[in-house]
Amino acid sequence: MMKLISSQLAIFIFSLVALIQVANSAEFAGLPANGLRQQWLTDSNHHQNHLLKRWFVKRPVDSAAETRSTASPFDALRTSHQFKGCIDPSEPFQCPQSERCIALQFICDGHAGDCPGNLDENEETCIAVKRPAKENIENFLHAAYVLHGSQLFTFLFGEKLSNSIEKNKSFWLDTLASAFSVAKNINSFAKRLRMSSDDVEHFRDVIGKIHDGRLEEIPLVAQEAVNQGLASLIEKLYESGFMEE
Repeated sequence: MMKLISSQLAIFIFSLVALIQVANSAEFAGLPANGLRQQWLTDSNHHQNHLLKRWFVKRPVDSAAETRSTASPFDALRTSHQFKGCIDPSEPFQCPQSERCIALQFICDGHAGDCPGNLDENEETCIAVKRPAKENIENFLHAAYVLHGSQLFTFLFGEKLSNSIEKNKSFWLDTLASAFSVAKNINSFAKRLRMSSDDVEHFRDVIGKIHDGRLEEIPLVAQEAVNQGLASLIEKLYESGFMEE
């Protein structure tokens, strides 16, 4: 019983310190009376917890030391393990499904045993190493969707896939990024995404126009995306055999 009370008291003190930081922050103090600050003063405890989470996400951070000193109590109660990635620049590639890191020259070099399960030699890994990182592709797709909405994706992939993205954006943008990262060619890409034959041919035509620089033949929204990174992605696809049969 005493242990339970002690734990609750520790959490209460930790949360109280956090609340004092919130109350003293310039960002919180400067909020309009009818905004987040007013909500904090009048809402229930459940909503106050929600607002506190929002403040910790949006608060300005000046240094790494401040980040450590103002850690959210919600972060402190989190127990999930987060792998920090490869820290040795001479071994920057993290083996799939593993925490082992290896040098780039060992990827797809024909020698087994560099990664557990020999996963550094499988076809998808060999393709992915020639393409932008999946997370970078996904970040680009998210940014493109924010800027251009479904209009760009309808033009690129067809109405069916675009409608699916609109209904479940996180899932489909992750799926798109994965397909761009590891699909051997445009046909396997289309198979992963269940694109119709007409949509595949349209997508192939669009990629060709962008690769050849015939931007006057595509709509303005696609021209803007080309300048924002789509051209770079397509060049990487060409270089890695994406357009080959």
